[in-house]
Amino acid sequence: MGKIDSDYLWLHERPRSGSRLRRLALLLAIPLLGGAAWLTTAPEAIDTTTVLTGTQPSESPSGTHVDNHAVAESPGTGIPRSTTAPPVVVRRTDDQGTAQQPVVDAVSSTEDKPTSVAELSEADIALNEQQSGASAVPVAPLDPNRVIDDAETVQNTRVASEHIPGSIELLDDDSRPLAQGSEARAWQEVPIESGDTLSIAFSRHGLSYSDSLKIAHIEEHGRRFTRGLRAGDVLRVQADHAGNIKALQYPIDAMHTLEVRPDGDGFAADVVLTDVEHRKAYASGVIDTSFYVDALEAGLSDSQIMKLATIFGWDIDFALDIRPGDRFIVVYDELFREGEKVGDGDILAAAFSNRGRDVRAVRYTGGSDTETAYYSPDGHAMKKAFIRTPVDYTRISSGFNLSRKHPILNRIRRHEGTDYAAPTGTPVKATGNGRIVFRGRRGGYGNMVIIKHDTHLSTRYGHLSGFARGVGVGSRVHQGDIIGYVGMTGLATGPHLHYEFRVDGAPKDPETIALPKAMPLPKKYLPDFRQQTAPLVAQLDTLSHTEIARAETDSTAEAASN
Repeated sequence: MGKIDSDYLWLHERPRSGSRLRRLALLLAIPLLGGAAWLTTAPEAIDTTTVLTGTQPSESPSGTHVDNHAVAESPGTGIPRSTTAPPVVVRRTDDQGTAQQPVVDAVSSTEDKPTSVAELSEADIALNEQQSGASAVPVAPLDPNRVIDDAETVQNTRVASEHIPGSIELLDDDSRPLAQGSEARAWQEVPIESGDTLSIAFSRHGLSYSDSLKIAHIEEHGRRFTRGLRAGDVLRVQADHAGNIKALQYPIDAMHTLEVRPDGDGFAADVVLTDVEHRKAYASGVIDTSFYVDALEAGLSDSQIMKLATIFGWDIDFALDIRPGDRFIVVYDELFREGEKVGDGDILAAAFSNRGRDVRAVRYTGGSDTETAYYSPDGHAMKKAFIRTPVDYTRISSGFNLSRKHPILNRIRRHEGTDYAAPTGTPVKATGNGRIVFRGRRGGYGNMVIIKHDTHLSTRYGHLSGFARGVGVGSRVHQGDIIGYVGMTGLATGPHLHYEFRVDGAPKDPETIALPKAMPLPKKYLPDFRQQTAPLVAQLDTLSHTEIARAETDSTAEAASN
């Protein structure tokens, strides 16, 4: 029973193992057989009628029925070529649809010669029945380097393009229209609003952002478009249709305009004088309260008053020399634009009567080797070799005195200069051109600077709180250059400048010494100088006589009233 059971089990397991293997083999064979059948089977026939005419395989435009058999195409061309597939049988029908004798198409057999495009009839290549029989249209070459010798062909191409919808006519180089994006538009105003930058203002008006950055980085003038922009300013801009800047004008003041223009990849700018009308005007007055107050009442502006003080500053000390009754006359330029006054120009001539002494000045521009400056009527420059005072002071705290009692040492000690009281930090200027020979601390002078002007003259500046940067021993300085700042170093009771003027080492009173005069105009310019300044001198004479007569009349009227 045990053997029978073993045989039974063995016989029972063998069929099961064989069945599993057959199923596995069947699963593997199915895809292999399918692939082999797909490779060996001829491709589905392509309907030549569909390829050539675009119609359905069941019906051709000429009324023929086509059996669907294989026709292969040449790679990349779409042109039929002969294959091993069965021939294409074409059955023509009459008007009633009755089938006629089958014929074999010339493109279906391997024994027939290959068919080329040139051998196809016009009816075969026509897209539809309406285009059958249409003539070919010559087309100009797309290659611009290709030379066409047949002028008639090109002419036919242009004529054909006029009649074919959607065609593009070829244009000669001379007949092509210019791009409108580069054409400049009319000038437009770009107002600057509160919080605007140049790029924001440009963006609001459709102008180029990149151009705004380039303009803001223009050397020397670019800062006017960054920190210089103010709300209320109005820019005049000319740009093309794409927003690229062609020109820009920025009015700086009534007399000057900043003009910006393209320059290579960036921009350049220049300040130009605005077209204005020049008119002469004059102002006159008598000192009663102070020069500044009385000059304002006469109609002069702050800048004109300061300029007048500068012109006469070498001859008159406006802090000490001014007395009641002194007179002044100023002839100056007024600027008008479109009939409205836009500002004051230069002072053309001036006269000042101080303590009975008349001082006059006229403005003159000579040749290339002379600068515009003010001269006396005889041709001597008003600017002297030295200015009288080296600092803008509030008062003279101590004058020149060789037997003064020192306020700190409490004994007689020579005071060899003049003390000018001024706030600490007030700039101290060189009174003339020269070279610094000492800069440092020296005894009771504290911080001091000594300037040697020539072999005879030198000046000293003491009690300084500090020295100007960039100047030291050996540095050359010019009249008006800052050399230090007011302080109270050394023996000093308060902030002031101690100033000395020495001739051959001997101290002289800075307030009374006769300062050296500047060189006169070269003789070659004197004839031109007299010709240009004669009308101004004559006007000063007339105004002086008028003012004197008016003053005498006022005095007589006042005496009569009393």
